[in-house]
Amino acid sequence: MKRLSFFLILLSFQTHANPIARYFFRVIPIEEAHLIFGKPAENIFLSSVKVLVWNIKKTEEPTWSSEFKKYSADRDMILAQEAYESPIFYSTLTELSSFQWDLGASFEFRRDRNRATGVMIGSKVEPLATLVEHTTDKEPVVNTPKPTIYAKYPLHNQELLVISVHAINLTNFDTFKRHLAQMENVISSHKGPVLWAGDFNTRTKERTNYLMRLVEKLKFTPVKFKNGDQRMVFKFTKNFLDHAFLRDLKAEAAEVIVDSRGSDHKPLLLEVYPD
Repeated sequence: MKRLSFFLILLSFQTHANPIARYFFRVIPIEEAHLIFGKPAENIFLSSVKVLVWNIKKTEEPTWSSEFKKYSADRDMILAQEAYESPIFYSTLTELSSFQWDLGASFEFRRDRNRATGVMIGSKVEPLATLVEHTTDKEPVVNTPKPTIYAKYPLHNQELLVISVHAINLTNFDTFKRHLAQMENVISSHKGPVLWAGDFNTRTKERTNYLMRLVEKLKFTPVKFKNGDQRMVFKFTKNFLDHAFLRDLKAEAAEVIVDSRGSDHKPLLLEVYPD
């Protein structure tokens, strides 16, 4: 109860009343929020796409680098949340030389050499187009937005839309709905297959039910991982946080890597094909 009380006290502080937050964090302007590095190996996805989805907890865990290289070894695409420009992050990604990395940044840590954090898509195919959005609402205490990154890729004679999401978290239900509405606007304008995955922060039943209604409305199918009950849960409600949804795609070999220790979230593996 002491930890929860401390957490609630923190939530009561917003940046306008807590200038210390501005000392530690700098929100990255949206026109600067798309960072690109690496060179892709291919021009098009010819058949299936092998995918890793993982909230990597800002590369904090000691086994993160070795695990990331292991689980990425046979992947064509990687969707990461809480990507972080640490030295181990860059050295690890440099070893995966056949990928282009598109990072949608949210903010920089002023006290850590202005290193940025956000959501990322790594792909062996160069995207046809990319978009980074920030939420209009901010997380309390730190007063930073949540980013979402969208990218389109050639898949056969279609355009595959991929979305790596880290949904707004320590806020009320209306802010969560507004974040989903941002993504719905982009999804609704796309004609073709879609992979929508990441950490949705569905920590309450209300959030989970609302997301699932939207998934049904947009004609997505939830990916059923063979050991999906091993996904990350919010400790106070036991609701799952990580999800993957498909439209006009089918999934095979979908599993959770249960013995991973590289993050507090477990890596999700799947292979997607045009439906």
